[in-house]
Amino acid sequence: MDRGFGEVEAVQRLVPEWLFPAAEAMTRLGDLSVLVGVTVVGTLVLERERGIALLGVVIGGGAILAGLKAILALGRPPSELHLIETATTGFPSGHALGGAVVYGALALSLEGGRQRRRLALAGVLVVAISFSRVVLGVHYLVDIVAGLTVAIGYLWAMERFARHNPGRTLAVAATLGLLAVAAGIAFGPTPRTVCLEAVCADRETAVTGAAGVGAAVAWGVTNRIRRNRTATAVVLVPATLVGASTLALTDSVLLVESIGAGVGAAVLVLLAGRATRAQGRH
Repeated sequence: MDRGFGEVEAVQRLVPEWLFPAAEAMTRLGDLSVLVGVTVVGTLVLERERGIALLGVVIGGGAILAGLKAILALGRPPSELHLIETATTGFPSGHALGGAVVYGALALSLEGGRQRRRLALAGVLVVAISFSRVVLGVHYLVDIVAGLTVAIGYLWAMERFARHNPGRTLAVAATLGLLAVAAGIAFGPTPRTVCLEAVCADRETAVTGAAGVGAAVAWGVTNRIRRNRTATAVVLVPATLVGASTLALTDSVLLVESIGAGVGAAVLVLLAGRATRAQGRH
């Protein structure tokens, strides 16, 4: 399905060739590894409840993205226009949607200073990341607009109904994650479908689903156990044992990635706000 109207070719003709490396550098700020890193740091350094809420918002946004890509499975512009390598489907833009969710949620979560200024800076960064995807020939303009629209609507809803509330935010994240898993199975196979015996699922939806459930379970346990060390042991020890056993006993990419995402999200919930608390003691 051709969603373009010649805008990619036009942009690549108009942009000076020496700006292409700058566009490639800018697009890296929306890569999954960078967005995960920003989320991890934000979860650790923010006040505990704000950090956990940030984690939940990001997981929920990732679930929406993975679910939409699994359902729609629309391609990218012709490969001859690509200036970088890419392997996933193109609609909506993951860099636009993911970048807007992560940087937007971080701007909303930070304290001090003017929130409008933080949101403006986040907006400029996200627009630059999004435009770089068109310059590099890997997205049509409509992919960018759709990604930004979904992200802004999602952030507005989360800010309106679950503002900095870890319980609500993680409940939404877990629900969206499970819905994404169901979409990956129902609309599969997708380019990222992996099978475990008779069960086939989209890798990205499985990872976001596991992360949402892992974070929600960890929050539920820590919320019921007053002593933090006990809560850490109750969640971390079984999770570590399950993760280690999985790695040792299976070579299934789907299972390893899903268990890793669930355990990682649970650990982040346990460690949320630790950096701030440690700094406060010094």
